[in-house]
Amino acid sequence: MNLNPTAAIVDLLHGIASRPWFYDRIQSFAGQKENLDRIARHAGALGAGTVVDVGGGTGTSRTLWPTNCRYVCLDLEMPKLEGFRSRVPDGLAVLSDATQMPIATGVVDVVMCMAVAHHLTDGMLNQVFGEALRVLRVGGRLILLDPVLNRKLLAGRILWRLDRGSHPRTAEELRENLEGKFHVVHWEKFAIYHEYVFGIGVRP
Repeated sequence: MNLNPTAAIVDLLHGIASRPWFYDRIQSFAGQKENLDRIARHAGALGAGTVVDVGGGTGTSRTLWPTNCRYVCLDLEMPKLEGFRSRVPDGLAVLSDATQMPIATGVVDVVMCMAVAHHLTDGMLNQVFGEALRVLRVGGRLILLDPVLNRKLLAGRILWRLDRGSHPRTAEELRENLEGKFHVVHWEKFAIYHEYVFGIGVRP
């Protein structure tokens, strides 16, 4: 039983935020459209036939990919996946831990990892990148977009206090993790409320 009133309130808010309607609006407020627009500038050139969206939530990033693309929305929270299926009735929704993806080896063109890394310990992040490496075909892409720690941004500091992600990293730390397994072909930093990094790694 949690006797800390502040923690109890935060837990309650997190429970509410996991509901699809609230989740989508929180993501929208946090700048999701700007993030998706940034990825969209690269997505069209990838010619992806199969995409696995790690921590895909309610599947809003489905709009990035052609209608004939096999899009797999993978998430740990059933309410979000139900929100995805209500939007895309024939969509492939997978309730799973990304450190052990129930996906065959070498069959995926793109793995998306958007706003997920800061929820993972160092060991878990290494496992997720390892699983992405396994499921991607040779030449496949890992798309990484995540908020990073920048104590100079007041709005970012406030958002980190509210975010369930307890493992914020610097841009340099995330790039080092990505380069440990992938050949980085794109890397940029930008800011909305948080500061973000957006990277694309190629499976060698």
